[in-house]
Amino acid sequence: MLPVVFFVCAALLYAADATAGMYLNSAHGNSTYGVSRSSTGSYPRGLCANCHEQHASIGGSEPSPAGGPDGYLLFDTNFTSQTAGLCFDCHTDTSSYQVGGSIINRSYSFRAGGWTSDTLNDILEAFSYTSPGTSHNLSDISNFISGRWNYTSDSNPCAACHNPHAAQGDPPNAPNSAKSAATRGWPVSRPSLHSRDNNAWGLWGDDAGEKMSDFVGALMYQAPYRYGSTTTFEPDGSTTQDGSNLTDFATFCTDCHNPSNTIYSTTLGRNLRPIDWVTTGGESGGDKHGINGATVGIAVDPPFSPSNYGQYVLSCTDCHEPHGSPNRYLIRREVNGSLLAGTVGSGTKSLGYLCRQCHIDDNDYNGGTVNSWEYLHHLSADAPYAQMRCSRCHGSGGGGTPINCFNCHFHGSDDSWAGSSATNRRTF
Repeated sequence: MLPVVFFVCAALLYAADATAGMYLNSAHGNSTYGVSRSSTGSYPRGLCANCHEQHASIGGSEPSPAGGPDGYLLFDTNFTSQTAGLCFDCHTDTSSYQVGGSIINRSYSFRAGGWTSDTLNDILEAFSYTSPGTSHNLSDISNFISGRWNYTSDSNPCAACHNPHAAQGDPPNAPNSAKSAATRGWPVSRPSLHSRDNNAWGLWGDDAGEKMSDFVGALMYQAPYRYGSTTTFEPDGSTTQDGSNLTDFATFCTDCHNPSNTIYSTTLGRNLRPIDWVTTGGESGGDKHGINGATVGIAVDPPFSPSNYGQYVLSCTDCHEPHGSPNRYLIRREVNGSLLAGTVGSGTKSLGYLCRQCHIDDNDYNGGTVNSWEYLHHLSADAPYAQMRCSRCHGSGGGGTPINCFNCHFHGSDDSWAGSSATNRRTF
């Protein structure tokens, strides 16, 4: 039997390239630019053995085995911390175990927004932001998925959103280029569809029925502008605006972020506020940026139009980075064709730097102060609040005292903070 075992193992390690299959179409399995760990010597690019070791550690410059054999036969501990683990061994721009010592993975603002001056260039960096920046907390993700959808306590939190045997580059093998209509890939797989058999766990967004245009149904998705343009749109720089070329990130993200799930945030020290993107019912329904639809006080900038009030539904990625951002709450630095005028932190009006990318502030209205909101709240044709008894909301300083945007504007919010001046309105 010994010779048989030997030849079976040899076949696994040195088999010629296969001709089909999900893995061979993935960023890891591609024979031209796929995984190629520097210490594996003569192993072909894309071969499984670049990540999985059948018997023991391969000699060379790599992590030493720790804690006994890995459950997935991986060459390093699957997940250790926010900045350490198997995925970060390669997905970093310095000292990567990938041949060449670097893997470039750009931000969503770069890839979809077309802001190619963004300096964020690797996944480890994206998950390393600290206050006021934020990153998805990987330990929290690990705790949340364990026991759900066929995940276990040994599952890598990155696998909550990515099937490593299927995920594609977007765009493929072009890390310093924004994606275009001709160069597209599909990197995510829905967590709720996760299967122990990775061949049965497909990509999300690549097939019909998995686009934002499908999610909105009879309502509207309006793609934001690409950076510096008023004629091309996210996510691929084409003239398509209806979301038929965009992954349905609303369905994807609300697999986890929905009113049925309690998600604890170590970063915030509290449970995350639930996101309800699907419940209708006006002021008693879900978030106004979802299918519930906006009502009053939403004066908007192009490409959004006042004639379509109540119809727009946003994608999560219109405002948020998926991995990390120098802004609070994963807010993108580039939104709707231009850069935010300031950092979104915990400051009094900092959220307004995001809001003004699509809504009309006083500067847009009459050249007033950037990120001031007298026009939208008090003067516009559908302004929700009468301009009287200012101290009810603005305190003893009256209208000259700014209000913290986070008092009223967050997922699931209404204007009850305003007390006697409230109008019983949903405010996000």
